[in-house]
Amino acid sequence: MIILNKELVIRIIFWGKPKGVPKWPNIHFDPSHRIVIIKDFLINNFPEIKFVGWNWVKNEEDLSYIIEKIGSEKEEVVVIFHLSSGWVSAGKIMEKIPTVVISDPLLWGYAGMVTHSQNLRKDGVRGFIVSSKDWNDVKKAFKVIKAYHALRNSRIIVVGRHILGSTKEEYVKTMESLGVEILFLDFDELKNEYDGINEENVRILVNELIRKADKVIDVNRETLVKSIRMYYALKRLVEKYGANGITIDCLGGFYSGKLDAYPCIAFSLFDDEGKVMSACECDIDSLLTKIAMREIAGRPGFISEPAIDTSDNVAIYAHCVSATKLYGYDRENEPFLIRTHAEDDKGASIQVLSMYNGPGTIVKLIPIEKRILLLQGLIQGHMERELACRTKIVVEVKDGQALIDEWQHNWHRVLYYGDWYREIFWLSKLLGFSLVKEKGSY
Repeated sequence: MIILNKELVIRIIFWGKPKGVPKWPNIHFDPSHRIVIIKDFLINNFPEIKFVGWNWVKNEEDLSYIIEKIGSEKEEVVVIFHLSSGWVSAGKIMEKIPTVVISDPLLWGYAGMVTHSQNLRKDGVRGFIVSSKDWNDVKKAFKVIKAYHALRNSRIIVVGRHILGSTKEEYVKTMESLGVEILFLDFDELKNEYDGINEENVRILVNELIRKADKVIDVNRETLVKSIRMYYALKRLVEKYGANGITIDCLGGFYSGKLDAYPCIAFSLFDDEGKVMSACECDIDSLLTKIAMREIAGRPGFISEPAIDTSDNVAIYAHCVSATKLYGYDRENEPFLIRTHAEDDKGASIQVLSMYNGPGTIVKLIPIEKRILLLQGLIQGHMERELACRTKIVVEVKDGQALIDEWQHNWHRVLYYGDWYREIFWLSKLLGFSLVKEKGSY
């Protein structure tokens, strides 16, 4: 069993020559004042992170000391705040541990920027650069680091034998190298939890769900009770094993009679809560995508598959499982209906009526291939038709035909409100994955 390191530890290093030494930005600039500001910013904004080090590298001797210390406090990432020019190379640090370099643009000294950039592009080196005067960009960088940590310290549950995308053996090998622990459970264990659920809690949540929905269509109370029992059964499993993600061979389980209810509503509730991420159809890739993006975007994503209409260049992302808190965990939910599962008109699912119009990011982490697929489009709310899966979110793309002709990997993607390109690019650099912008993307 992998021992999960729940605490994120980051080593902070300050970089550059002190006051009184000729340098960029000038001989009078005192980095020590900037260090106080940065330290106060980090401690106040990220109390959940353990910061270590706080060392200032001014010369080769300081660098040698730091290199020996790296890893001694189980840090996962080094963050270098570049405060003034200095001819000491950070390449030896970057070769040992993933590294993020942050600097105000006027503190770089262009030679410093070039050196860091070239070092980060060497084979086997992982990390990225943030060159910005905006403190919000610094916050984004630390959210990306938190996403990296979340992935490397995940324990996920897979219920059922089928895995979407590859073999069980290949996923176990890949997840071990990434730091993810997979627990494979059978339907019988879930059934045991399902049978032991307290009916009173179920009734309360059923009533609450009905109250929140705009309408319940063709779903009776008995079916809703089964769906909520499934939610509590799954919750017991993730609590029992300390997991932060779960996925199920839902179609295979339901059609074989091993599942008494679809997990569609359970997964919607999990995603809205934001503590445990979920994925249907044993899609481990989408599950890991959601675990990472929870930290980056602060909101759940919509696992879906597109129906592409080239007549007006739109991709209609559709599925019978959707969160409602698509704007963010602390924001109002989208309106929704309670419907049957569309393919067989059985069970219960959530149909979200997206009201959002604006930039959208559709993304998929594929650890086995060491790639991240990304598409940028313009979300145009929802489509209401009785064809295809219940929730249908319309995304304008640049070229629908190109998206079809050069489609990669399997059919699932995870859709997010907002533009998250830069953060996903940074995450790819930390992971050592390639970022592939899908054809048809803006």
